[in-house]
Amino acid sequence: MIEQFKKNFEYDYWANDKFVKALSEMAQPPEKAVKILAHNLFAWDVWLARLMKEDLTVHNNPNPPYSLEECRQKLDQLHMKWKTYLIALKPEDLQEKIVYPNLQGKKYEQTVQNILVHVVNHSHYHRGQMAVLVAEAGGKRPNTDYGGYVFEIGEVKAI
Repeated sequence: MIEQFKKNFEYDYWANDKFVKALSEMAQPPEKAVKILAHNLFAWDVWLARLMKEDLTVHNNPNPPYSLEECRQKLDQLHMKWKTYLIALKPEDLQEKIVYPNLQGKKYEQTVQNILVHVVNHSHYHRGQMAVLVAEAGGKRPNTDYGGYVFEIGEVKAI
């Protein structure tokens, strides 16, 4: 299962990277799409901080005012941090219960496994929103389906 989570996060990075590239290629990328991308990166950041039991006071704005270039840098930085976290993860860690506050200070408890599933699904949801915005603005909407990812990494073969 750990290997699948590693793959899911590689897919998530790959798909978010496709949107950074698509937005960068547009003369006037939709501001809302950049804001959604920044929000996705905030989620990657805050959830990893929760899992690593880091100080959460720096994670107080779910809509950080990142530029597209800042999104590029943050995406690459967080990708490496997530890779490091997932490399150290052991199967027994998946059922560990993490207690964390939400942005309003209310405490919750859930397993590491549920958090990992949530983070990737959260990104997927918001990429759907970005796809609509890019298409409406006349940009080239990237194919970020999981099927496209496994095809690109060579796990799908035409027969």
